[in-house]
Amino acid sequence: MRIASFLPTGTEMLYALGLGRSVVGRSQHCVYPPAVRSKPVVVSSRVKKIAAQDSVKIHQAVLSMRRAKAHQFDIDLKALRRLKPDLVITQNLCSVCAASHTEVHQALAALNPRPKVVTLQAQRFDQVFSEIRHLAELTGRAGAAHRLLQSLGERLTRLRERLAATARRPRVWCCEWLEPPMAAGHWIPEMIGCAGGADGLGEPGRDSLWLKWEQVRAYDPEVIAAMPCSYTIPQTLKERRRLTGRPGWKGLSAVRNRRVFAVTGELFHHAGPRLVNGVELLAHLLHPELFPDGQLRRLYRPL
Repeated sequence: MRIASFLPTGTEMLYALGLGRSVVGRSQHCVYPPAVRSKPVVVSSRVKKIAAQDSVKIHQAVLSMRRAKAHQFDIDLKALRRLKPDLVITQNLCSVCAASHTEVHQALAALNPRPKVVTLQAQRFDQVFSEIRHLAELTGRAGAAHRLLQSLGERLTRLRERLAATARRPRVWCCEWLEPPMAAGHWIPEMIGCAGGADGLGEPGRDSLWLKWEQVRAYDPEVIAAMPCSYTIPQTLKERRRLTGRPGWKGLSAVRNRRVFAVTGELFHHAGPRLVNGVELLAHLLHPELFPDGQLRRLYRPL
C-alpha cells in the first residue's frame, strides 16, 4: 500500500501502527517521527510563505485568506501523480492546521486512478483512539492497533490511580494562540481533566475560542501552558511578551506562583497516540509532587 498523509495526526498514527514504509508523501508540517522527514512534501502551507513567524502576522494572513475564500495550502499534483498513492489521509476539522476537506477533494479529482481518502475528524479525546482503530482496520494493522491502544490505556489508568491521592484540581489555561489569545478546544479540555486539572475557558468537542484578556484575568488560572498551534518552544519563548506585557499579568495566580510554561504543542494539537504524552506532561506540571518524572522536563520551559 502507498499512502500520502496530508497532516501530522495521520502521519503519527501510521508510524505508530508500523506503516512508516508505506508512507510515500507528507505535508510540510509532518516532522514526527524524524524518519518521515525523508519523505517528499506534497502539501505546503501558503500562510508560512506570506507571514513571518509572528502570531499577529499569522493571524492577519489567515483572516485575509479566509475573506478572499482562498485555499491556505498548496497540493503538489505533479508529485502525487508520480508517487501514485493508493490511500490519502486528510481531515475535516481545521482549515488552518491542514488542507481542508474541500480543497483536498478538488485536487484529488484530477488524479487517475483516484486514491481512496480517509478523513480524520475526531473532536473528542476518545474519538482519537477510535480513529486509530478505524485506520488500522483499513490498512490491515488491527493487531498493531490493539497493542498500541492497550498500552495507551494502561498509561492513562496509571495516571488516574496516582491522581486518586489528591482532590486538588488547579485551574488551567491552555493558551492556544498568543495574539489574540485563545483557549484550546476539542480534545484538550478533556486532556486537562485526565491530568488532574480544571479548564474553565475551553469547551470539550468545540472549536478553540478567542478570548478577551479580561476573561483570562477574571478566570485567574493557577497554571498556564502556552502552546500556540504549530509553534516550537523557542518560537513561543520569542513571543513571550505577547503575554507577559499584558495589564495585570503579574497578578495572575499562575505568574505569582511561577506556574507558567511553554510546552511542546504538538503533543496536544496532533490528535494521535502522543496525546497521552501530552496528558502525562500536564499531570507533571499540575501535580509535580505526584508525577516527578525528570525526563518530561525537556518538553517544556518556564515562560
